[in-house]
Amino acid sequence: MTRSGPRDRHLDFATTLDYLDQRLEAVRGREVEEHLGRPCPVCREKLRTLGGLLETMRRDRTGEVPAHLHQRALDVFTPREQVSPVRRALETLAELVFDSLTSPLPAAVRRSVGEARRLRFRLGGHALELEIEREGAATVSLRGVLAAADPALWTIEVLANGERRTARPDANGEFALEDVPAGTLELAVNGPSGRFRLPAIEG
Repeated sequence: MTRSGPRDRHLDFATTLDYLDQRLEAVRGREVEEHLGRPCPVCREKLRTLGGLLETMRRDRTGEVPAHLHQRALDVFTPREQVSPVRRALETLAELVFDSLTSPLPAAVRRSVGEARRLRFRLGGHALELEIEREGAATVSLRGVLAAADPALWTIEVLANGERRTARPDANGEFALEDVPAGTLELAVNGPSGRFRLPAIEG
């Protein structure tokens, strides 16, 4: 019984791409060309399709994807964690200590146009400063500062209109989220000290 060799097998995507980019060693390249020289419609179609995609990518190559779009793509395509009843029971409700909507800022520091809503929450022994500003009829931006030890170890979760977004504070505790759907915002803060859920906010 004759066993099929590498020349008889269909080409995988990695090999086909390496061949198109001329990254295969000489021996392997000849094997691929010999295989393509045979009547193999599967591999010929794969070669045609990948070749077209590579050509399109080279022709339409643009600059680096903006950071906020990259993060939004990660948020959309990352599997969403389901919060178990046990974990929800262990959540601590954050305490609202200031809201500029009900306790207006002094006129000296108030914005005349596009005034942002400012809120302050107490998270146990930590604090969260939050600023919500309208970007248009359908979106808002969130900016804030988390006052906690090692703020980079924390995450800020926002659920808005069925879309979940996540931000991670930098070493100074600062974070920002753009293009968040307007409406009711549900926020949670996760860190070494536990999980804190904020009261629902109308954004």
